[in-house]
Amino acid sequence: MSEFNMLEQFEQEENNNSWIVTFADMMTLILVFFILLYTLADFEDKAFRAQIAEVEVIDGDGKQVSVIDYATRSGRDPEPLKVVEDMLGLNPSPDVIQTEEPQIFNDIASMVDYTDAREEVSLQLDGDQINLSIDGRFLFDSGKSNLKDSAKVIFSNLAQIFRDHPDYQIAIRGHTDDLDIDTEQFPSNWELSAVRATTVLRYFIEQGIDPERMSATGYADFLPLVPNDSPENRARNRRVEFVLEKKESE
Repeated sequence: MSEFNMLEQFEQEENNNSWIVTFADMMTLILVFFILLYTLADFEDKAFRAQIAEVEVIDGDGKQVSVIDYATRSGRDPEPLKVVEDMLGLNPSPDVIQTEEPQIFNDIASMVDYTDAREEVSLQLDGDQINLSIDGRFLFDSGKSNLKDSAKVIFSNLAQIFRDHPDYQIAIRGHTDDLDIDTEQFPSNWELSAVRATTVLRYFIEQGIDPERMSATGYADFLPLVPNDSPENRARNRRVEFVLEKKESE
């Protein structure tokens, strides 16, 4: 093979493999770009733009310009790119997802905050149920089932909320402590808890709440909040609960 032929073959091979240089440059730029995105993941928007603007590329005219200038020159104003981890959901979100509270829950919470019963009331959202518990000492005298005046104040406000939200069912539950009662009216805690729950139900019927929305049940001392091992705990267990649940759409 002549020297001329060898040179010609070498030039042809070099021309055929020239794409490898371009490809390698492109892959290097992509690698640098993603490394830059990763290192700037926690930067603020302005800081991100300032840093990314320092990255320069060759435009179509062979000039060296910044990435931002190259993008905006075509009339586009690119937003900061998301980091790969964020796009794939690999970075845990710093924001805790909050479940939206139903309006009736917020109404009851606001009502409680503006009464003298804040210390006697417990309000919780449990899935689709709203649990409102009121200390029995705030509602009844010991061993009695007649509503105290303090109970009527909070119940009248609660009745208005129930009227504003007619799509909720209301289960009223009476509870006692484990101390036995044996009177002519209440032979046991079953009767006492049931009559107290029924008394509350009757009060709300008188306030215009549809009876078909409500139920009343006595649980005596069988569902205590805390062990009945002290006067304070027994007081917590003597309570009336309202369990509110939205009606299913028909």
